[in-house]
Amino acid sequence: MRRWSATLLLVLLLLAAASPVAAEPPLRVYYAGPTGAVRSALELAGAEFVSRPADADAVVLNGTVPDPKSIAAGVRGHTGVVLLLGPEVREADAEVVLGFPLRLGSSDQALSLIPAPQASDPLLAGIVWNGAPQIRERALCAASTWALNPLVVGYEDHSLVLARHEAAERTDFVFCGFLAENNPQLQDWAYFKYFVYQATWRAAGRRPLAFADYAGAPVPHQRERTVLYSGLAAMLLLSGLAFVLVRRYSLAHPEALDSLVANRRDYETREAGTDWEEVGFHRPLGGFLLALMLGLISFIPLIVYQNLILPVYILPSAQALGIWGRVVQFFTLIWNLFDVGTSTAFVKYLSEYRVRDPRRGILYGQVYVWWQALSGAVQVALFVWIGSTVLPRNAYALYSWSVIVHTFIQIPGFLELYRYAFTGWQRFDYAQVLDTGFYVLAPIVTQPVVVTLAVMLGRNNPVLGTTTSGLIGLGLAAYAAQALNFLVGIWLYRRLGHRSGLLFMAHFDWATVKSSFRFGVFEMLGSVAWSLGQAVEILITQGRLVNYAEVWGNWGIAQNFIFAYQVVATLYNNLMPSISEAISQARKKLSQYYAAMAYKWGGLISAFIGSVLLAVADRFIIGASGPEFVRAAAYAGPLIVWGAVQYPSWVGDNVQLAANRPHLKSILVAGEQMVRIILALLLLQRFQISALIIAYFIGLLAKDVVAYFVDGQQCFPQRFYFWQSLGAPLLAGLAHYAVLRWLGGMIWQRDPITSVLIFLIGILPSFPLYAFFYSLFGGWDDDTLAELKRAAELSGLMKPLARLFWRASALGARLSPLHGRFPIDIRAEAMAEAELLTRERVRL
Repeated sequence: MRRWSATLLLVLLLLAAASPVAAEPPLRVYYAGPTGAVRSALELAGAEFVSRPADADAVVLNGTVPDPKSIAAGVRGHTGVVLLLGPEVREADAEVVLGFPLRLGSSDQALSLIPAPQASDPLLAGIVWNGAPQIRERALCAASTWALNPLVVGYEDHSLVLARHEAAERTDFVFCGFLAENNPQLQDWAYFKYFVYQATWRAAGRRPLAFADYAGAPVPHQRERTVLYSGLAAMLLLSGLAFVLVRRYSLAHPEALDSLVANRRDYETREAGTDWEEVGFHRPLGGFLLALMLGLISFIPLIVYQNLILPVYILPSAQALGIWGRVVQFFTLIWNLFDVGTSTAFVKYLSEYRVRDPRRGILYGQVYVWWQALSGAVQVALFVWIGSTVLPRNAYALYSWSVIVHTFIQIPGFLELYRYAFTGWQRFDYAQVLDTGFYVLAPIVTQPVVVTLAVMLGRNNPVLGTTTSGLIGLGLAAYAAQALNFLVGIWLYRRLGHRSGLLFMAHFDWATVKSSFRFGVFEMLGSVAWSLGQAVEILITQGRLVNYAEVWGNWGIAQNFIFAYQVVATLYNNLMPSISEAISQARKKLSQYYAAMAYKWGGLISAFIGSVLLAVADRFIIGASGPEFVRAAAYAGPLIVWGAVQYPSWVGDNVQLAANRPHLKSILVAGEQMVRIILALLLLQRFQISALIIAYFIGLLAKDVVAYFVDGQQCFPQRFYFWQSLGAPLLAGLAHYAVLRWLGGMIWQRDPITSVLIFLIGILPSFPLYAFFYSLFGGWDDDTLAELKRAAELSGLMKPLARLFWRASALGARLSPLHGRFPIDIRAEAMAEAELLTRERVRL
């Protein structure tokens, strides 16, 4: 306990490193214009509003110049002017107030903002202008070069957006964007109020506070930090105390591991007496068919939700969606780093020891639970401190609250336990229910409630606004989704008859801990290499990508479609424990067959998904998501093609893990990321977001090829059956694309209803047509088609759709002159090994 007390004291000392900011006397401001974000920015700073310009320290004119001569008379001396132009401001009035001619036109074309070349000003140092939303309605400002010093200009045409005017005794600022009812995205930008505050204080000759100290900055301030740090201290103490108590109890009751089954009748009915206990490819395939059919049904509402309901009705902010996407992407690195591969080690060793010593497999689950609980407490403390103390004072200040809220998902850290447990037991049907529930269904349930409430509160909170409150809502909704998934997992685990409580005990010894980390650290390094590549991508694009927040918002909308390919990764995640079970018992032919079928199904499903998305995605985005996301339609096409060639890389990763060669995954993933990062650095300045697409393709294709040959040399011989894995899928995909593109063109009217309709037709009713095309082009032989039928019977509530897939395939096979011409000829030997392995498995 002394060590825990010392650690807690150290953490509290670190967390308390925050100093209060001294108050300053109120600034007197003459303000003319509507109530809204501009006036709110001044109120939050404690400005005192006066009715006469002559009594003011600074004059702020928001879209109106009510009495030019009176204002001009009042600002003589040190009183500066902040002129925020509007459509009603006349050139003559602006000239009277500023003291020099200002020519004004107008435009409503979207304009990205960047700092003016060679410009230097605190307004540029304290605000990340290249992350600002685009402005549309604005004045086209022009003045003599001596009169205005450009600070912010348009990226597309270098037109003036923000300028500084230095007079003999005063400083003025001119902002050309229209406000009031115009440019709402800019006014909800986290830096907007700080821009108004800093410009006003500078115009008055005052020194403004840093962004983190400004009362209107949407970052944690002293009161919020105090609450957060108090909660963290309690969490650290409770985590350590819980482990000590559970460890003592577990060591005193080793006999608890003797009974893995709590309800023998349920276990015999729902598992032992089913095909799930027979070794073979039908098990991972059965789980995959369940995931595929669930995906076909749920992907349509998910994509409609993500591309229409969420960005249009719930959180209409490309800024918020872009920032949240970046935070989730960045924290994938952090969670993988702290996981140290314990989750994958749990899955691998539970499946490996299931044959002869399943009790030992459970110990790896206990290691995962307590590592996550204890390290999770430290993770939360560390990143809440970073988010509340460090981030507000650098270029990533906008990420502060989203980082803090997302970090709480690590309390208690093991909410995905049951998904890993079901995968290790090779009950892939239940694992897919939890996987689909968390990634697809739960967000649709939690986000509309949580995010909507957060946005409603944000509208009444001038500090947070709708963007930051929406970000907080997304984080809370993510936690609610994972907690809901955990509760469903407990119910399903007990439904199978297993003892759920064993996973939370602490019987493991040091040998188990060492082997878990010995395997996990290399698996972690592979995952971290990928996540680090994503994090570095954020860092290099932050300063080089113009209008990065909205670009990432559009990029995220396009990447939502790539999520569809994750259903293929589901099959490979299922195959890893199956291959581990086989290769650990020296069943090399069975392992080789698993890998060959992984290539076949990867090509088959990737071609189907790619043909559908290429046919409908661009039309869907244009018709459903609105003008703010029109760039996403251009990004979608190349990203869809990139997604379709991911499957060989995924096969390689899981073969390496299953064969106990996790270091190979680390090396190859790191190599892919290095290629991507180097190419992005070289090309980003010139090609902007297109540079990432180029880097993605080159890095992935290189890894696809290298992984195949490395696996054949270091793991076990690989077999790639070209026709079933590439030839037939490519021909079927082209035929399917042609039909859908033609049909979509007949239906689509550039509106949300027909956009959703063509997507619906492409995903759900058309999949039997693709299955027929694949069979017609010779994608099956008799044995693999029979295996598909057997797997369809394991697909649970999705059995009717899985059977339809098989029937459409069987029809195409009967009509095809190519059926059986390109068989997978190692299947017979593989099935003989599977039968022997089934006989060797011990009874639970």
